Amino acid sequence: MVKSGAGIQPYSGKVGSDDVGKVDMAYRVVADHIRTLSFAIADGSQPGELIRLVDVFVRVMGDVFPELKDNEKKIKDIIEEEEASFENTLAKGYERFKKAANAVKENGGTILSGQAIALDALVLWDTYGYPIDLTEVMAVDFGLSVDMEGFNVSMEEARQKARNARYKAGGKSIVLDANATSHLRNQGLASTNDSPKFQHKNFIQVVNLPGYLPLLVLALFIFRTVEFIATAFGDEDFGLVLESTSFYAEQGGQIYDTGSIEGASGSFTVNNVQVFAGYVMHIGSFLEGPDSKALSVGDEVKCKVDYTRRTLIAPNHTCTHMLNFALREVLGDHIDQKGSIVLSEKLRFGFSHVKKQIEDELEVSAQEIKLADAERINGLRAVFGEIYPHPVRVVSIGRKVEDLLANPESKEWLSISTELCGGTHISNTRDAAAFALISEEGIAKGVRRITTVTAECASQAMKLASSIETDINEASKLDGATLEKKIGSIKNTLDAAAIPAARKADLKGNVSKLEDQLREAKKKMGKENIQKAVKTAIDAVEAAVSEGKPFCVIHVDVGLDTTAVQEAVVKAMDRFKGLPIMVFSTDEASHKAAIYAGVPPDAPNGFKVLDWLTPSIAPLKGKGGSGKNGLAQGQGSDACRVKEAMELATQIASMKLS
Repeated sequence: MVKSGAGIQPYSGKVGSDDVGKVDMAYRVVADHIRTLSFAIADGSQPGELIRLVDVFVRVMGDVFPELKDNEKKIKDIIEEEEASFENTLAKGYERFKKAANAVKENGGTILSGQAIALDALVLWDTYGYPIDLTEVMAVDFGLSVDMEGFNVSMEEARQKARNARYKAGGKSIVLDANATSHLRNQGLASTNDSPKFQHKNFIQVVNLPGYLPLLVLALFIFRTVEFIATAFGDEDFGLVLESTSFYAEQGGQIYDTGSIEGASGSFTVNNVQVFAGYVMHIGSFLEGPDSKALSVGDEVKCKVDYTRRTLIAPNHTCTHMLNFALREVLGDHIDQKGSIVLSEKLRFGFSHVKKQIEDELEVSAQEIKLADAERINGLRAVFGEIYPHPVRVVSIGRKVEDLLANPESKEWLSISTELCGGTHISNTRDAAAFALISEEGIAKGVRRITTVTAECASQAMKLASSIETDINEASKLDGATLEKKIGSIKNTLDAAAIPAARKADLKGNVSKLEDQLREAKKKMGKENIQKAVKTAIDAVEAAVSEGKPFCVIHVDVGLDTTAVQEAVVKAMDRFKGLPIMVFSTDEASHKAAIYAGVPPDAPNGFKVLDWLTPSIAPLKGKGGSGKNGLAQGQGSDACRVKEAMELATQIASMKLS
């Protein structure tokens, strides 16, 4: 299959220097690639290409690995979709590489520098899916080579910058590397005990509960100089490691806690909490104030978590579990969690029932148990790729964990949300109060993201939606320019509003109806304006002709409807051949004027339309144009002087046509 598809020589099993042109190596790479792809997709991953080899691979390996046969169609569908996408990105990536290679050749060079190619290689790999070995192959085709040593150095520097950038606070890098955590381990310091983070009933702050007992400072770390210190003081950010903590460190998609740590010599503001190799690092600086600001290793301190903030985070995390369960119930077991983030103001879930679970007031149960026992629970969910410790913490919504353990194979557990999770949760779904799905969007190939809010944020979202709905209902009573302006205002508000997605879709539909209403009203008004303007113009021209005037200057009341003003001139000139006509119309609200003029080609004394229009609209601060076929239009920004402009037009026509 590889031979016929690629049109190359047969596989001969050669390796090393015997494999001229690396053809046999390419065979092995392709075979290994399709094996990896097929197993990965069967396990829930989302890669692509080499669809024609799936039949062969499933035939060879299907008896040993039956999941390949079960997922054969899924594997083919995903590979086919990804292959088409990858072909497009290859073309784009090749153009980027070609520019870089041509630039080197134009300067007489033969080597793509490590630093330059590292930047391009990062983009080619990250954006277009090019591996570095493909970049090397393309370089050979251009008669160039790649400085791989320089490339590796530059790539490592780029990776280090990316790692540091993940933990930024106040512009300073926040990371405890392997050397730092090894230093703590060599000092005989055990990993931080963070179990107190779960021990506050409903997160009510009560002094002397486990999180408020005096704790020992084990280590202090300055990020600027990357070193451990005995005493921290001054205004600089630093990290603090305790023997135990009630703060939640950022992990599993849940945002870190904030708050303060208080000692006899100073109060420390905690604005970030991270965990490194089991050590929880509290990151921040001293509170401003006249009190002494210092902490030393060995000091006793008390943790004070901002539980008001935690009460906003916890319902979002619990609703993440309910959302995960609901998606699988509705869309099927193929749905996998592709990452989530739980913040105080919202939750985001990468991939209404959740509302029902809130109304059902289901108890949320959490318990640490052996991993082997947890794995026996029917319907238990875990995040793909996550490594779980022993013991594990099981969170169940609607039934106690001990009930699940008593009969782990029960099919009843398939109808409830049960997950491995180390995050903080509410004790009952009623504590979430409300739930609102704000948006659903694609963020990557085959991956979509849902953003929702709960509790007070959800209530505010619903109130905002109701307020916008009221505005729309009120706007339906308006008409004309007032309605048009109101629609623009509502659309701007609606686009930026964080409101339930279903409500937003409905409200956008209602705005569309308003726009239809406005279009119909404009259409109707346009017809009425044309009829009105044409009748006014014809009546005025008839009067002018009966009085023996060689021209006619008219004012019609159709606002800035230029179509109606134009039709008035055209229809009047058709009715009364050879008569120059100028029509003015004004809009009080904008203080603007619309003007249209027509002069027959055989007008006496070489009278031209622009010779008439341009000077006539000068009092209006007007501008005119065209003049084609004896017709011209203009506009003015000072409509209050329209009478003066009409008198001037009359004077000019009288002099030219007398």
